[in-house]
Amino acid sequence: MTFANPSFPETLMFQSIPDASWRLDANDPKALTRLLDLPGVTVTGLEYYEVQGTLHLFCELTAKSAFCPTCQQESHYVHQYTRRVVRDLPWAGKPCFIEFVVRRFYCGQCQCPFREALDWLPRCSRLTQRYRHAVYAACRQTNLLEVSLRERLGYRTVERLYYALAQEQTPVLPQTPVRHLGIDEFALKKGHDQFAVALSDLEAGRIIAVLPDRKKETLLAYFATWSHAAREAVEQVALDLWETYQQVAEVCFPNARPVADRFHVMKNLTDRVTTARREIQRALPEAARQTLKGCRWLLVRNETDLSQSDKVRLETMFTLAPDLSVLHRLKEDFRDIFETASNLTEAASLLEAWITQVETSGLAALGSFVALLRKRWEHILNYFHTRLTSGGVEGLNNKIKVVKRCAYGFRDFEHFALRVLVECDGST
Repeated sequence: MTFANPSFPETLMFQSIPDASWRLDANDPKALTRLLDLPGVTVTGLEYYEVQGTLHLFCELTAKSAFCPTCQQESHYVHQYTRRVVRDLPWAGKPCFIEFVVRRFYCGQCQCPFREALDWLPRCSRLTQRYRHAVYAACRQTNLLEVSLRERLGYRTVERLYYALAQEQTPVLPQTPVRHLGIDEFALKKGHDQFAVALSDLEAGRIIAVLPDRKKETLLAYFATWSHAAREAVEQVALDLWETYQQVAEVCFPNARPVADRFHVMKNLTDRVTTARREIQRALPEAARQTLKGCRWLLVRNETDLSQSDKVRLETMFTLAPDLSVLHRLKEDFRDIFETASNLTEAASLLEAWITQVETSGLAALGSFVALLRKRWEHILNYFHTRLTSGGVEGLNNKIKVVKRCAYGFRDFEHFALRVLVECDGST
């Protein structure tokens, strides 16, 4: 049926209608054309199909000629007509379809026909460009299956659309210079020793690349695609204590300052504290061991974050095993150095004094951590220049975990990497 209600244009004001300060006359034959707002398209009719609950706009293309994509010559000769139906943004909450006749013109110079190009409709697509972008934006708010069901589109259609637009809008290389680079890995599959690497721009708070593994060859191959100027622009590289990252940073960014991430340094220490606690507990009588059972988090958690009851339990632990008190105090003193040291020189002096305390404490389990400090001494002290950390990277890693959980895992790594780049682009 054909709508003749004068108030109809107001009911159609949805996503596809421009937000402008003009008014449509219901008796104006070009009112629907203005409402549709597609270049080179005139609306000739509107029909509503009650069974399907869809709107169909019958349109005509106004251009009388087209330009050959090969020779750029203008052609007025129509070689073939084909009726097409494409989906557009919804009107009044109803799915909207545009029906029109598309033409193939004949180029006299090339001696072959060519398809008429439409700015608002991608080649061979059944969805208008603006509707494709609306579906893509909806996919960013939820999962692809939800969008597929809500828009009544095939799942594969939504999937292809999402990843095609993600590929278009996600640059392969950073578009602006990266001054502070973060390198960190995350587990692709927990407990399976499968890791991918997330490279991030710490200033912009976004991930710039996701690599399938943390091998040195993979990292070097990726950074080889950066221009010399892009590599020279990197001033600092925040990384964990894994030696491969250090080697890559020295090769690819010789002028940058490698900074050992404070979070990873503390994590390494708390791991050694846990090892020392186990050794101390094993040497205690059975009754004391049972009392100390489950005390790990009390020992490794920051003392300032403990409740009063936690502190009472901690004092009970120290009574049963005085060495745990020494272990806890060494851990807290080390953390205080990162909190209070005002410059590199002061930090180096405090760390030397802390190492002396460890060596005189008799806690052999901390010896491997002291050796690590000596090995990464310069990188750890570099933190006190600008206090750069990859804490932002850890936050992005949590977002990556959410992406994995929403999809219940990814079988295609390229799709996974695209999804991560889209969701962690720094815009939200």
